[in-house]
Amino acid sequence: MKSSQITAFHTALARLAAARFRCTVESDGSTTDESWAAYHFADTSHLTWGAISDTGAENSATHPVSAHRGLSAFLTTGQGDEPQLFDTGDFDRDVAALLAWITDLADTHGVSQQ
Repeated sequence: MKSSQITAFHTALARLAAARFRCTVESDGSTTDESWAAYHFADTSHLTWGAISDTGAENSATHPVSAHRGLSAFLTTGQGDEPQLFDTGDFDRDVAALLAWITDLADTHGVSQQ
């Protein structure tokens, strides 16, 4: 992929930030094409999410919006993890669903000042 192309991951990241949810980009460092994002709520719980390409690559940070398959997310709290999969294949719909979920979660867990 050319560096001038906008990736699905970075587009979703920008949309969440525009809606007041600034996520941190994270990676384990083992693969340059893999990244995921985390949003830390005020109560120390956090939501982690990543993009899935149409080839099935998880936490893909390099595929364009046109190669979007879905978004994988999970909420981690003191009670455990709650997974969610937004996989309609429609990028705008999946990002809107992720944004709706994080907005609902912020009502319970509080908006952080990150």
